[in-house]
Amino acid sequence: MNPKSGSLSDWKVSLIPSTDTYSLRQRVLRPNLTIDEVAMDHDDAPDSFHVGAVDEHERVIAIMTVMRDFVPETDRHAWRIRGMASDPDVRGSGCGGAVLRFGLEHAWDLNQELPVWCNARRVAYGFYERYGFRFASDEFDIPGIGPHKVMIIDPA
Repeated sequence: MNPKSGSLSDWKVSLIPSTDTYSLRQRVLRPNLTIDEVAMDHDDAPDSFHVGAVDEHERVIAIMTVMRDFVPETDRHAWRIRGMASDPDVRGSGCGGAVLRFGLEHAWDLNQELPVWCNARRVAYGFYERYGFRFASDEFDIPGIGPHKVMIIDPA
């Protein structure tokens, strides 16, 4: 993917190591945890991958992790997005959308038959809807984090 001009700097999107997601994950998604506690069980599973937007200073400014998991309450195999976040300083620059598009394309390059789903926070419903995700559950609460809905998108 070619570098894209953001509101603050130039950035590029690529696959990144799991450890490169930890700082932003902790700061934006789990500020109540330490850096060592934000690692997820499936971070380094063979079918997992991590996408990041990195600025010209090598600072990770947007992230997402994608892993294999069943769609909730079904036996449908799928890709699952976890830990998607962008630095508050770059929100609105397009880097979060670029990370999402890159991740969807990469997942479907690996297996074009699987849908992609996530537990979307209430504040992110509109973001995912703009990229074609639809609601697949009623709202539910994740203790300590807040309201969510399952959202899903099928391969194009």
